[in-house]
Amino acid sequence: MRTRILRMLVVGMLLASCGVLNAAPVLAFDARTGDTVSVAPGEEVDGDLYLAGRSVSCGTNVDGDVFAGGQTVSIAGQIDGGLTAAGQTVLITADVSRGIRVAGSSVDLAGVAARDLIAAGNTVTISNDSTIEGDLAVGGNTVSVQGDVAGNVWGSCQQFILDGSVGGNVKLQVGTLTISPGATIAGNLDYTSATQANIPAGTVKGTVTFTERAEKDKPGDAGEGWEALGPLAIFAGFTWKLLAYLMALLTGIVLILILPARMTAYSDAIRTETGPVAGWGALALFVTPLAAIVACITIVGLPLGLITLTLWAILLYLSQLPVALVIGHVILGRNKPLEGRGFMIGSLALGLLIIMLLCLIPFVGWLIGLATALFGFGAVVVAERRRWGGRR
Repeated sequence: MRTRILRMLVVGMLLASCGVLNAAPVLAFDARTGDTVSVAPGEEVDGDLYLAGRSVSCGTNVDGDVFAGGQTVSIAGQIDGGLTAAGQTVLITADVSRGIRVAGSSVDLAGVAARDLIAAGNTVTISNDSTIEGDLAVGGNTVSVQGDVAGNVWGSCQQFILDGSVGGNVKLQVGTLTISPGATIAGNLDYTSATQANIPAGTVKGTVTFTERAEKDKPGDAGEGWEALGPLAIFAGFTWKLLAYLMALLTGIVLILILPARMTAYSDAIRTETGPVAGWGALALFVTPLAAIVACITIVGLPLGLITLTLWAILLYLSQLPVALVIGHVILGRNKPLEGRGFMIGSLALGLLIIMLLCLIPFVGWLIGLATALFGFGAVVVAERRRWGGRR
């Protein structure tokens, strides 16, 4: 259940920094980069596959997970693991044995997701020859669901069009909702919109709940025309979030490559010594900056206080990495040891993505950020105390 909840809270994007990965041939996965990256049909790929370039395509069977990022991304064939893809244009025609996480300006699914699909983009299309055997979580400007979804559907978008079938419940926040004749919803329909939709009779087998969205009062017509900039504002914020994610991922990759044992120790500390980690984390997170500020006030301790604040700020930024490793480890292989740089980087990439998206949730995001900093700080302190205690 915990794994399922973590998966469904994700709406977003992964772009692996494969330039760094490709420089380390000891990693237990296949990483390919370049202007045009293509994996031809029939080519054997044993293990996880990382792809990054301007144009990325994969048409073969992959015995593992696939992580792909580029301006144009096309994924076909059979994927025995999960799929995480991001790009300006993303086309998925593959049969994926696990979940799919995808983001882009234009996202088109024409394959099979054996589990859940999490998608975000300006235009998201679930074509009529596609099947989602789990749940669908989606966000974007225009979303069109023409295929079959076996589970539930929920999301937020400006325009939502349903032409296919949904085996569970549908919960949406939309500008406009369009349900075509022939579409079916086996469960309940709960949607929030400025206008009530015209729902064909017999489409919804359960109950229909409509909540009118209150429009904010606008003085005269002064706000007219600014609404067109709404999508641009969304994508501007998304771009900054993506850059922050990539910077954190690159930092984590470098640390995993040069300090794999310590990164594993930090992650293990959170799982095995949760109580002490929380206690030391609170102490380091709140008491340390106060003590540093007091030292700065004394003038004599100004250099020591400034150095302490600088180190505290660095550790505050790095605190997300151990927590991300734990989250990714739980999802990708709870019973599998956190060993091998390839597996660690994959866990880190997924965990950072989940933390980033959780922090975007209104009224809850700041709590997620606080908990991340607290446990990340505590993990470093506990692991280092254990390490130095063992040396003594």
